This record gives sequence, structure tokens and C-alpha cells, in this order.
Amino acid sequence: MSDDIIAVAETITPLGVRAYLAAHGWKNTGAYRVDRGDVYRRSDDRETVLVPASTRFADYPIRVLQLAEIVSRTEDRRPSAVLADLSLAAVDLIRVRLPRAHDDHSLALDAGVELLSGSRQLLLAAACSTVRPQRRFRAGRNDRASTYVAGVRLDHTEPGSFIVNLRVPVSPSLAEPEQAHLFAPPFERSANRMLVAGLRAARQATDLVNRGDRFRAFDQRVPDGVSANLCNAAAELIDVGGGLEVSVSWALTRPLNEEHDSRRAIVTFEPPDAPVLREAAQILSDRQERVDERIQGYVSKLARDHSEPEGRATIKVVIDGALTSVRADFSPSEYRTIAQAHANRWTVSLEGDLRRDGQRWHLSNPRDLAVIDDGDA
Repeated sequence: MSDDIIAVAETITPLGVRAYLAAHGWKNTGAYRVDRGDVYRRSDDRETVLVPASTRFADYPIRVLQLAEIVSRTEDRRPSAVLADLSLAAVDLIRVRLPRAHDDHSLALDAGVELLSGSRQLLLAAACSTVRPQRRFRAGRNDRASTYVAGVRLDHTEPGSFIVNLRVPVSPSLAEPEQAHLFAPPFERSANRMLVAGLRAARQATDLVNRGDRFRAFDQRVPDGVSANLCNAAAELIDVGGGLEVSVSWALTRPLNEEHDSRRAIVTFEPPDAPVLREAAQILSDRQERVDERIQGYVSKLARDHSEPEGRATIKVVIDGALTSVRADFSPSEYRTIAQAHANRWTVSLEGDLRRDGQRWHLSNPRDLAVIDDGDA
């Protein structure tokens, strides 16, 4: 018995074993030595297995391996396959499959890097939408989503085109099955559900565009998890692999909600979908308000009605690498500062909520205005 197999057995939890057995027709027939564990039996079989009550027992991994051996006989499968399924009982397993690979199921190194990066961006986009659906997210601004991604584990790849497995540990449900829906799921399960919902919504929106619909097909599905980040990540993966298939197998230790019709959700995309997703990502990004954005530039134009104390200014700033005009309305005191900066050709720095409307940029709620005397600098 190899050390690797023992190591796998040590990672399998008693709750995971029980969930697997219950899902495959095994019944708890009673305790074994009061506190040592429980005996399970299949209704159509004489075989019995012992499920230890705790991993603290010295023989726990041996017991798990013996259990896998017995279960494999009843299911006519290899013990290693049963052991692998037991190890997945407590995780949501996300599979990202690229249809296009070499004959030996290998992938070019650069493509492999893009696959892992794109997969990470998919998960990060879904997690950000779980916190708050938006058209576009700024990288690194959502701590909850970053923590979720940090907890994802990369599993072994599989043959069959090219498949990457991502394990997302999910805390088990301790509620009675009929009451499970009364309690909020952990963030990890919510994010994984949002991943499926967002990809399905992007798939539906792409189909509607193919039938003559426009951008609204995507914009209307932002609450479902569609975002510029998700669409961009999916488009990149499609280009790398000649298509994309994302599937999620749900942890057995946490029951599914009624909305899930199967233990495995699958969403697929084809090469022609990439340009549609990329264009949708661009428009979603343009229309997303950038909250708490700091800009710096020079005042190029002033506009104020003499009868009004407030005024408007146009500020030349660099956005996404391009010199752009941004309009903003200012209070009387702020406008006096802006006018002085304009007269002296000083640089201004301020914060606000930046949004794009067609070819125009607007800054709402301007605040924290500061003037930089370039000559003194």
C-alpha cells in the first residue's frame, strides 16, 4: 500500500463518506462499539461497511481503504475510482474543458498558462457578482472574492481534450434535509452557483444576439452574474481551446437547492461565440460606473451660467491609456478652485464616480479636490 494512497484516505472526511454512501443506496443500520462508528448496508446486497466516527483513530485511513475496496466490488469499479469520488464528496468540483488539444491530450505551455489564468478570472468574476452584481469589476478591490479564489485548489488534469479540475471546499450542511433551504449557503457554494448562472446567462444572451438581439441581451442579465470580466475570461478560454465547456459537480455533504436539476451543471461555448462575448465585455466595461475613481489632469474648459453659483468644468485626464475629456459639475467653492487652476494652468486631482455615456465621460460626486502647482513642483 503506497504512501500516496494512504495520504488520499487521510483527507477523506467521515461526513463525506456518509454522504457518498447515502447517495448510493447504503443505509445506516446502527452503531459499532457505541462510539467507534456506524455500520452501513446496501438494501440489495449483503455487504456491510464500517464508517469510522472520527479521523483521530489511528486506523482511520486503513478503514477508509477497506471501505473503498468493498464499495468497489458492489459498484463493479476500481477501488481507486471509489476513493477518488470519496475525496470529492466534500467539495464542489469545477471542470474547465478545452475541446482543442494535441493528440496526446497535451497543451502548449503558453496555452496552459492562459487556461489557468482564464479559469481564475472566471471564478473571480463569479465571486464578485455574488457580493454585488456589476457590469465590470476592478481587480483586487473585492476582498471577499479574493479570499474565495485563494481557497480553490488545483486538482490533477484529466485525459479527454484538456481538462483542469478545480476543487472548492464547501462546509457541510448540518440542518435536517427538509430544513436545509431555511439556512443561507456558505459563500463558496453561492459563488459556484453564480458561476453556473452567469455562464448560462451569457450563453442565453449570445444565442439571442445570434437571433438579432443587441447589447441589452447581456445588460439585462447582469443580476444573473454576467459581467465584462466573465465574458472576457470566457472569450479568452474559447480562443485558447477552440471552444469551452465548464461543468460543476456539487458536494454531496451539502444538499442541492430545488433549482438544481442534476448533480452536474454543464455550460458550453463554441469558437464563434468569442467575438460576441468580447464585444459585450467592452460595452459592459464602458457602461460600468467606476466608483471612487481618482483622476488627475488639467482643466481645459469652464462653463457656468452667470445666474448660477455652480459650474461645470472639462478636465483632460488619461483613462485606460488614452487622453480623455471628463466633465464634472462643481459647487461654488470647488468651482472657484477649479477656475483658479484653469487660469494658472495648474494640475488638479480629485475623486468621484466615473461613468461613460457614449463617447463622453462624466465624473459625479466630485470630492477631495486638490490643486498641484506644477511650477512649484
